[in-house]
Amino acid sequence: MAGKRKRIGASSEAPSASGEGNVKPMSAVAAARLKYSRPAAEPEVPLNTTATQPQNLPSSDVEEEEEEPRTLVPQPNVQLCTWRYGKDYVSSESDHQVTVTLKKNATITLIGCFDFLVLRGAVNLNGANFGARKGPLVAHRAFVPSTHAISVIRGLDNQNEIQFVDCEEPTPLAGLSPLFKGIWNASSKPGRPRSFSLITESDADPLKRPLIPEVIPEDWVRQVEDCASTNTTTLIVGPPSSGKSNFVRRLLNRYLTGLGKTAKPVPSVCFLDLDPAKPAYTPPGQISLLRIHNVDLGPPFSHPCPSPGAPDSDTIIRAHPLAVHGTLNYRDHFLACANDLVRTYLRIRQHNSSVPLIINTPGWLYTHFSTLSVLLPLTKPQKLVHLTDLTSIDEASSAKLDALDTLSRKSNATISHISSIPAPPTPPSHSDAELRAMHTQSYFHVPLPSSSSSPALPLSHTPPLEFTYAPTPTHSQSLLGFLSFLDPVSPSHLLTLLTGSVIHILHTTDPTLLSQSPPLPRTPKYKIPYFPASTSSPNPTHSHIVCAALIRGWDPARKVVQVVVPPGWEDTVLGLEAERTVFVVGACEIPEWAYVEDAYFAAGKQSGAQKLGPWVQRKEVVDGMGWLGVPRRVRRFQQ
Repeated sequence: MAGKRKRIGASSEAPSASGEGNVKPMSAVAAARLKYSRPAAEPEVPLNTTATQPQNLPSSDVEEEEEEPRTLVPQPNVQLCTWRYGKDYVSSESDHQVTVTLKKNATITLIGCFDFLVLRGAVNLNGANFGARKGPLVAHRAFVPSTHAISVIRGLDNQNEIQFVDCEEPTPLAGLSPLFKGIWNASSKPGRPRSFSLITESDADPLKRPLIPEVIPEDWVRQVEDCASTNTTTLIVGPPSSGKSNFVRRLLNRYLTGLGKTAKPVPSVCFLDLDPAKPAYTPPGQISLLRIHNVDLGPPFSHPCPSPGAPDSDTIIRAHPLAVHGTLNYRDHFLACANDLVRTYLRIRQHNSSVPLIINTPGWLYTHFSTLSVLLPLTKPQKLVHLTDLTSIDEASSAKLDALDTLSRKSNATISHISSIPAPPTPPSHSDAELRAMHTQSYFHVPLPSSSSSPALPLSHTPPLEFTYAPTPTHSQSLLGFLSFLDPVSPSHLLTLLTGSVIHILHTTDPTLLSQSPPLPRTPKYKIPYFPASTSSPNPTHSHIVCAALIRGWDPARKVVQVVVPPGWEDTVLGLEAERTVFVVGACEIPEWAYVEDAYFAAGKQSGAQKLGPWVQRKEVVDGMGWLGVPRRVRRFQQ
């Protein structure tokens, strides 16, 4: 199709704008969505909501209380490691490197990003084992920001020598979002600091951040070795914040690095990530099956997504969209997607039986054993690892232990109950929602392997791709239509709903979806095609995610929607077949970070009054509107 979709030059029509001075910009998208959330009076075909069940909201005559501001509590000084700075333990030091010695079982901690080389002995970091080797030295890069627990490096041999070398940040986004400011190394000395600092206690941090020590229960080490002894399927389950993702990372790293002469490393591990709210290698809003080749030495936003076509890169084998919030409302779709991903892994295992599988599960699954009882027969794990607080077993916890034991026996899985990670002594600096925003923003800014790590530019500087959503005299239609995972909304408000949203570009051969086009219903004014409520959820067997994208804007006169995709995915998206392409909206959160990138970028470049764009308003103006964030009394009247 000639001219089906193409790049266009960077334009000012973007959901981003410049800021004013040093005033903190604030997204006004909530105001726009509130305005258009009222039901329409005209009878129209409703948007598809088959993947969403209406929430049963309890009636209430009680006025909602405003959230009280946090009180600043003095942070206690926390010891992070056993290593101490001294001439006997520092072999050499310069502006770009530090070489230290470490005794057996001694620990050392750093903050920032750095390359490290093991010159003598062996060390363990995040469950990965690194030893000195003959021949050229191999550098490994680690990312230790203040947003997560400070990773511990442990000496494994009697005498160990490690060199830490200065490196560049993974994605320099501090100029676009305050969430990325002050999370790496900081120095009290003038000039550019090293990208890392040796830090032994939290009080030594110049920024006085609430640093959290990494605490790994002793039974984790034994359990990781037990699971890694065979190349089988291991499923991890536990309540929220119990450490499932941490345990998965340590097990994955143990597989990929082995254990000296005791256990050989495996070339790759299959990872089934069933948590759409806290994914490790893909942006939030999807579950996926990946082939992992590289050790994981950083938080998810340091490796937001494998780069397509990069040599020796991790690979997304298959992924499906699933809402970040209220995943239980999509129970049947969740189980269908999990079943499809497991079947995909079994096909891989037919050609390579030595590839192990690690399955991570969402926290809500722990409290809904009916769903877990269906998932276990689908995944058929040989090992089931249960994370829980073994120090306080009450009646409810005991009942869950018995239920898990029963489920494991029915599934012929060997179950192990191990300790969960204890609560940190201080609250983390970033919430889960902020970490998801950082992950998604990094996904759209991730640099290609061949590019430099110069400060990132706002997405408004990225030329978008054009998709023709309705046929014109010069262009054919470039996609089937829009599929919504959201609550019902009037089609006349679809353009407002979609503008500035993160969507998933779906490739599908699902006969149910294809049979409805043409013709799909269209919005009355802009003629945007959408799937009605009678449409069933996409069949995972015949559908998969290509990539996520951000809807930047529209050109209604030319019937064009403009989308921004992550670097490296342009050619893949441009090669999609129009009759098998669907845009899925509603699985991801509102990307408020995208609306204020230009404002923060401009505020960091120059001072003085700046012109704000249509999506950004000064905080004091929004606070003075009066109808945003105001508690309201809601009553439900019975007829």
